[in-house]
Amino acid sequence: MGMEPNKDTKETPEQLFERKREEARQAMEGPERTERREQSEREKQNSSERGLLEEKLTNLRTQKEKLELDWIALDDERQIIREALTPILEQEKVTEAEEARLELEEIKTVAPEAKQGIEKERWATQDKRRESEQKKWGFQDKLFKVEQAIDNNTQKYRLLLDEEEVAQTKLNALKALGGDA
Repeated sequence: MGMEPNKDTKETPEQLFERKREEARQAMEGPERTERREQSEREKQNSSERGLLEEKLTNLRTQKEKLELDWIALDDERQIIREALTPILEQEKVTEAEEARLELEEIKTVAPEAKQGIEKERWATQDKRRESEQKKWGFQDKLFKVEQAIDNNTQKYRLLLDEEEVAQTKLNALKALGGDA
């Protein structure tokens, strides 16, 4: 039967046909024309690949720019949260120091009425501290989420840099082959 797959190379009928067609083309063109045709085909292929790589580089730069703008927004948000957190942390320290002072005073005080007054003052101070802690935890949670987003974007950005470096290297190699500088 005519065009069965070649058992040695496992060619499909289509592959066998294309191989034989290429052999016929080369035989009829002669070596010089075959070389010129193949050179032209390589140049077209390189030009196409260069176009794709340049498009990819443009796309990568756009993605990087978006991450850079996101970083600016997230960093601004981080600064705002830190600025809001600073007075809360300072208030918490003051309250803890006041609470410690009242505990010492309560221990030193012997009179029950004075001790009860100090104890009530200490309870009020503890309530203030708990309130400060609640606010602090809310801001710290927001800060953690913002910093996580910054870290995630940084990882994405670095992957884009790696992709960009590979694409640029390939493009430079193709330009060197094609004589484009």
